Amino acid sequence: MRCRYLAIVILSFVFRVPAVGQSAAAETHLGRADQLYLSGDYSGAREEYLKIINSGYESAALYYNAGNSCYKLGQIPSAILFYERALLISPRDEDIRFNLNLANQLVIDKINPVSEFFVKRWIKSLASSASINAWAILSLIVFIVLAGVLVILYATHGFKYRQALITAGTLMILIWITSLIFTVMQDQRINHGNYAIVFAPSITAKSSPDNGGTDLFVLHEGLKIKIADQVGTWIRIRLADGNEAWIPSSTVEKI
Repeated sequence: MRCRYLAIVILSFVFRVPAVGQSAAAETHLGRADQLYLSGDYSGAREEYLKIINSGYESAALYYNAGNSCYKLGQIPSAILFYERALLISPRDEDIRFNLNLANQLVIDKINPVSEFFVKRWIKSLASSASINAWAILSLIVFIVLAGVLVILYATHGFKYRQALITAGTLMILIWITSLIFTVMQDQRINHGNYAIVFAPSITAKSSPDNGGTDLFVLHEGLKIKIADQVGTWIRIRLADGNEAWIPSSTVEKI
């Protein structure tokens, strides 16, 4: 997926099979969507994928497929939206990241993000290296093992390897706390990140939540922004470079 040649770029837009456990109706739409995509009917495939998404099912593969269909149709804001949603579920997926970067290259606005302190950046990167489910499962497993170690320590006072168990237990406490923190961080990123994609072809950002505000700058479709506040039908946005302004909420779609 990292190959720079056009042939590999085209092959990056293959579809995947979403997670199992879907209803018969969803599976019917999925099969139809896959066939339409393979036949080159990307518009039809997109509609079928949207039917599955709107029915309440979601998976990284489903969003990835929908994003690929939108990309093929030249609907870049929608493609970016679905790739971002897929990445929330599967943050380590290189295919999703590659296609997202490919789509972002077509966005007019190029925002230079504010540099973060390297420790904060490293922690966020480590937390995002696994899904929220993976961190939650790890914390549960470590807790169960830790509970077993504590039971053994309580029941055996003269145990030969007692000190080794104490050391192992201390290490597991640190791992347990770390995995819990990363679980919370991933939950905040997925469910409370409040990010959105601009869908209006162009929108003038204002200094206040009304049309009478001073014009600050112009944004274009496909740009990822953070929603910092909302007043009525206006939202206060924050860009990656730290700039803030107000735009109508109808011009964006939440990730």
